[in-house]
Amino acid sequence: MTKITAVGLALVLGAGFALGEISIKDGDQIAVLSGQGFPYAWSPSGYMRLLADELAKAGVKKAPWIFLDGQKTEQMLARLDSDVIAKKPVLALIIPGTRDYNAFAQRSVDESFTKNLEAIITKLEAAHIKTVLVTSYASNSDLAFSPNQNVGEHNDAIRVLAKAHGLTLIDFVKVVDAEKKLVPFDGSLAAKAVEGQMFAGEVLRSLGFREQEIAACRQAWLDTPGAIQLPPSVSANTYEKLKAGAKASGVEVGPYMTETLRNGLK
Repeated sequence: MTKITAVGLALVLGAGFALGEISIKDGDQIAVLSGQGFPYAWSPSGYMRLLADELAKAGVKKAPWIFLDGQKTEQMLARLDSDVIAKKPVLALIIPGTRDYNAFAQRSVDESFTKNLEAIITKLEAAHIKTVLVTSYASNSDLAFSPNQNVGEHNDAIRVLAKAHGLTLIDFVKVVDAEKKLVPFDGSLAAKAVEGQMFAGEVLRSLGFREQEIAACRQAWLDTPGAIQLPPSVSANTYEKLKAGAKASGVEVGPYMTETLRNGLK
């Protein structure tokens, strides 16, 4: 078993979920219940890859993940006992996503959405599994990546549940709002991995990590290859340099990037 202090490691997802010393060992399970698919999350700069890499640095080599991805809350609830609780995870991260409703047409929150989430939370609490809820980054804020008032109503429902049950909440839409001016958001897939880095940082924060530790991880992740998915893919820092070069040359960043990298310039 690896003994880790909460202030001495880039990431801990372990039993106890508290400040101070945390114990985690190979074989511990972490459940991720998501209304979204995971393919991009495992890209070089995706949040699952970043979290897995940090766990490996801590000596936790065996993949701990239990996935229920691309699921409606009804499906999460139906599978919860056999596919999650029976495996005794130390932590459950719930990312409801938009599988339960049409994010572009359905503004009001269906009663089943909150009832299913409430039932999931209650079962996890009864099983003594620490739980974190997450809001969607696509919301009704003017600064959000994808402004959408329909999603905003559902995020409000998630916030109410988190408060009622005393759960840790990663209010990701507010994180995106606060950081949009600091990262290379260009309104396309170019931002996806930067979102992943932001989200991974919020998982660290939900576990009680100090700001300087999170900042150190975020700074290192900016040099992770593949963060910006304009072909060819590059790190966030390299992209910023290329964008500045493109602006100085009076050309679009995509063609400039392709030509520059083809010529072997970084």
